[in-house]
Amino acid sequence: MIYYKIKCKYTLEEEKDEKRLKRLWEDINNDYVFGEHAMKLYIYENKDQVFSALLAFSMKDNTLSSVKKYILNDLVSSHELIKSVSFVGTPEELTVEKAIGLVYKGMRSGYGRGAKRNAADYCNAVYAHDKDVQFEEHVLPHAHLTYSEAIDEAHSIFADDSLYEELERIYSPLNKHKFYGNPVHYKINAVSRETAKRILNLLTKALYSNQRLLSTRVTYVTDTDYDSFDSDLNNLCSNSYASIVAIECDDKNSDSDGYARGLEKECETIRETVNEYAAQTMFVLVDLGSKVCKQVVQQLIHKNEMNFIEMYEGKGDKKTGKDYLASLLKENKVPYAKADFVLPEQKDYTVSDIVAVYKDIKKNSIKNSIYKAYKEAKTIDVDAPKSLSSSYDKLQSMVGLTEIKTIIDQIISAQKINKLRRNMGLDVTGTAKHMIFTGNPGSAKTTVARLLASILYDEHVLESNKFIECGRQDLVGKYVGWTAKLVEEQFRRAKGGILFIDEAYSLVEKDGLYGDEAINTIVQMMENYRDDVIVIFAGYPDKMKRFLEKNEGLRSRIAFHIDFPDYNGEELCDILKLMTKDKGYTLDEEAEEKCRGIFEIACKNAKFGNGRFVRNVLEQAIIKQSSRIVSEYSGDKVDKEVISLLSASDFDINAAETYKSPKVAIGF
Repeated sequence: MIYYKIKCKYTLEEEKDEKRLKRLWEDINNDYVFGEHAMKLYIYENKDQVFSALLAFSMKDNTLSSVKKYILNDLVSSHELIKSVSFVGTPEELTVEKAIGLVYKGMRSGYGRGAKRNAADYCNAVYAHDKDVQFEEHVLPHAHLTYSEAIDEAHSIFADDSLYEELERIYSPLNKHKFYGNPVHYKINAVSRETAKRILNLLTKALYSNQRLLSTRVTYVTDTDYDSFDSDLNNLCSNSYASIVAIECDDKNSDSDGYARGLEKECETIRETVNEYAAQTMFVLVDLGSKVCKQVVQQLIHKNEMNFIEMYEGKGDKKTGKDYLASLLKENKVPYAKADFVLPEQKDYTVSDIVAVYKDIKKNSIKNSIYKAYKEAKTIDVDAPKSLSSSYDKLQSMVGLTEIKTIIDQIISAQKINKLRRNMGLDVTGTAKHMIFTGNPGSAKTTVARLLASILYDEHVLESNKFIECGRQDLVGKYVGWTAKLVEEQFRRAKGGILFIDEAYSLVEKDGLYGDEAINTIVQMMENYRDDVIVIFAGYPDKMKRFLEKNEGLRSRIAFHIDFPDYNGEELCDILKLMTKDKGYTLDEEAEEKCRGIFEIACKNAKFGNGRFVRNVLEQAIIKQSSRIVSEYSGDKVDKEVISLLSASDFDINAAETYKSPKVAIGF
């Protein structure tokens, strides 16, 4: 349907009767549908014998002129209170959201006595109410754009040759100027949504000016991240006759449902819906670099269902770049100083180059062009944070862990070589990066995994630094059918980052089949998400061995097996010094020697907690030190050196008594 806001002036057959007149508007709003013509009139405001209304009708069998004529005749002939009706001003086309808003406005004013259904139903746009499809809409002015104006606008938005070629076809005298359907649809390749919309708006104005569209409403679908989006996408497309529906394809949406193969399901739904409405709705697939878009287009073309014209972002010279920058600043009403209107010196400029300059000007616009006294003011300046350095250096500073440090260096080196190969046009083979961490409690498995997520993100091995930690309770369901969904949910959450499965052996240690189902689903998801998620399994060495033996497919997908050995007494002492420094404390020589002795004894016990034991020792020592200082300096001033120093007596603590019994020898 198409929606217009209209105003009509009317005269009455008899003296004005407010109650009777209001009942007339209510009757029209509740029942006034023009039969087979599929037209609706909803009056939402009435003042000085001029009513404002929403006019909604199908463009399939009607034009605005025919509908206006029908309304004028029918209102007079069917409603004896009305003597005459005439339109005031020019009807204004509306988005679905604004149309629904007018219906609600009429309801609040008492003109929709029971709209028995909600406003979205009334407007034949249930998808706007359910929100199972996320979309943006706008209506462009109903103005005729000449070919020369279209070329000028294409020039101003850095158009690629592909857009110029399509404009020439759209304005060709060989075409008939009437809507008969869509000979082609479009695929726009862009680096950002904003750039895609500029190309899209120009296409819409050109097509409308040549009667290839009957509406300038542009519906831009931004997200289909819901289980039931297929029915709502269908409703949206059926409600967009002779107008444009753009679908932004983004891989983040492809794994949002309860199915094991979300990408395939999303592609299938989009393909089927687009193909069904291709004759009546103009479709534009916006590719921001996604597998979904490529797969949908390939399927549609392969099955000879639709024809696509492909368009790209363009580039231009310095003059064109400045024109584009000026249009961005003007369009967004950004004030700027003349001195800031500078492009970097280079041969050609892409859209991304210009947008970067625009964002920089916008950031400083108020300071540089309005409150000019602050232009030269010295503000706080800090060195840019180096996330790679902080994570990487923190790992390097950790005690021991030689093997994991070497492996991370190897992964980073491989990524750098792959980047060089891509730049040289050589093939790049993806390698598995899944890992298994084995070690006793407190051996830094979780800490290293967290740092690894950050390091690999900084080195562009991962798309994000997401770190999702889960255990058996997050992966195994209570009832049949729950487990697979729980497992897939964890992979969706971790997409682009690391999924850390702690105590993974627990999946096979308890009774029931659900643990086996979880493992089998994990193997399947590791394949489905092989380019998007790195899985790290963690647990005790002996128990993890049995876990791997449970599923051969699991073992074959793990690229790195890293063992985290127990720390010796000297290493535990080094860990203590690092923890102490991080907390703002220092150790005297006697305290350090005492702790070394404590750790030498503790690490001989089969159940000691490695780094966790060190943390417990330090925390109890800090509590003991606090009590000592309060007792020794009661009422006196305590200086910084005293309050920061941990002495040997502070380590006379319960934690030190825990592991005095030696390890029990294990063997034959």
